[in-house]
Amino acid sequence: MDYPEKAERVFAKQIALDMKISRMLVQQVWKIYEEWKHEPTIGENIGRPRKPFDERAAQVVGEAYNLCRFGARMLVVVARKVFKTCISHNRIHMYLKAASLAHKDPKKKGRSKWV
Repeated sequence: MDYPEKAERVFAKQIALDMKISRMLVQQVWKIYEEWKHEPTIGENIGRPRKPFDERAAQVVGEAYNLCRFGARMLVVVARKVFKTCISHNRIHMYLKAASLAHKDPKKKGRSKWV
């Protein structure tokens, strides 16, 4: 995608309205285009790839949960001390949710709005 509109000094607001994206994204894309002279990728599958579901870690989490019925943050300590494996509490919570041993808290779901 070439950016002749931006080279002709059309406002970012107008480009954002035409392309149905935010004005800030237009400015970010233009800055990357100016610095690196290539078009950045926008959309899905950007960022760090997700770590795949590990059966060994899921087994360790299940055994640790059966050993002592704690939440994810306490199971980090149990997995580290008893099973000698280091698993983050976010991954442990993911494995517990997959096994229906934990659930999402609806109170923590929404993003807080502040000015």
